[in-house]
Amino acid sequence: MGLFTIWQKEWRQFFLSPVAYVVLVVFVALAGFFFFDTFTYFVQMQSMYQMYQSPGMAEQMNVNDMILTPLFHNLSVLLMLIVPLITMRLYAEEKKNRTDELLLTSPISEASIVWGKYLGAVSFYIVALMLTFQFPAMLVKFANPDPGKMATGYLGLFLMGSSFLAFGLFASTVAKTQIQAALYTFFLLLVLWILNWISESIGGASGEILKYLAMTTHFEGFASGTIALPDLIYFASFIVFFIFLATRAVESTRWR
Repeated sequence: MGLFTIWQKEWRQFFLSPVAYVVLVVFVALAGFFFFDTFTYFVQMQSMYQMYQSPGMAEQMNVNDMILTPLFHNLSVLLMLIVPLITMRLYAEEKKNRTDELLLTSPISEASIVWGKYLGAVSFYIVALMLTFQFPAMLVKFANPDPGKMATGYLGLFLMGSSFLAFGLFASTVAKTQIQAALYTFFLLLVLWILNWISESIGGASGEILKYLAMTTHFEGFASGTIALPDLIYFASFIVFFIFLATRAVESTRWR
């Protein structure tokens, strides 16, 4: 009951804040820009091959690889921008308004507080993702994309975004201000992003470890249309680990 109450409060809070609408508009606008950019390039290339009477080359052009996969990768990059804005207020705002003391003296457990706030953020993120469904829907109308690849791509985006939100919530519980929480979150997301690049330059056992830790390594399969158990375990472990740390961080403030 406590978890549902917190989730309900967070869900309402998101849509009372102008920041939430800014995040949605910017996310969808940038996603639309990247989609139409790749779509236009695809159409131009197809027209060029047809103009030079190379129908074989035109037929080899794959809408899944040339539009869907880049769309999923571009959306995953945008997560680095929107997730810090979604999570920065989750607990840091409670501390700023001193409502955290009221929350901690209530009969609601720390785990319910953290999970309620987390699920509120995930619900808002799902709304943001659903607003981008319009772009693959356009492909269905004008081309013949692979429905399975669309589903796995969005599953990957959901898992990656949920993982980022778990860390963002943890950052919000340990930061003193919302700005600090946003910066902590952005910094870690950036590190997780570039670990794959660093692993390629290092090589060896250290490189393999960094490659495993890199979030992009585990997102690649989903964007390419495949689901692998190790990737599911990675994302689930990441979420549970940082929700656990966030719960301990909230718990520690109760006894101060």
